[in-house]
Amino acid sequence: MNKKGNVNSLFPIVTTLIIVGILFGAGLMILSQMTTASYDKLTAVSVGNELLAKANTPGVTLATGNNARDGACGAITAIKNTTGGYPIGLGNITQTGCVVTNKTTSTEWSELGANWYYNYTYTWSADTNASVATNAVSTATSGLATTWIPVIIVVIAAGLVLSILLGAFGGGKRK
Repeated sequence: MNKKGNVNSLFPIVTTLIIVGILFGAGLMILSQMTTASYDKLTAVSVGNELLAKANTPGVTLATGNNARDGACGAITAIKNTTGGYPIGLGNITQTGCVVTNKTTSTEWSELGANWYYNYTYTWSADTNASVATNAVSTATSGLATTWIPVIIVVIAAGLVLSILLGAFGGGKRK
């Protein structure tokens, strides 16, 4: 016998809402992984004349390759100073990943200008049509989690409370 105000009658509704929420959340996580998986990995690019500070003891970071998605800097192919285009020998520097440091303590370093042009290659994960499409869907749905889900939860909770109260105190025959 099912009486008005019986909380057990709400169990299927709550269970359904929880399952839908879990599936929605899992779908968003899968979508974000699909975006990452669909990038064109290891796309090679050459950088010509990237203007940075001269290599120093702490090191200077090659910005373009370092800031690229999954970027990995290749070997420097040429360096020249910005004042007269004077080439700087590659034997004067060491490179670890995207960081270039000076290898000598020569005073020549101070005479080569404050900034240098660096030429090098790097690889990165480039966009594809699939990654652009999935990223667009992911971006469009990202506001849903922060904006609408809290509102939906509050409305559902208020609906559940109202249905319990109306069931318990709603006018009906009493025995």
